[in-house]
Amino acid sequence: MKMGWKEKEWKKDRNHKVSDDRNQIQEEMLRMQGLILCRHCEMPYSLYQPNCPHCGESNKTHYPAKV
Repeated sequence: MKMGWKEKEWKKDRNHKVSDDRNQIQEEMLRMQGLILCRHCEMPYSLYQPNCPHCGESNKTHYPAKV
């Protein structure tokens, strides 16, 4: 009888949480500098611009009513 390796759920989730925390920290650091990451092209740009200068995606975080 062969004993299999059982992966523990808390060990699997631990890696995902670290990457999510890094993303939140990165977004917060950019926000303190007046920048945000574009959801479409992942490039930082000014929080106060209505559109991303790289791809033209609208800024829905600062201008939620704009489409």
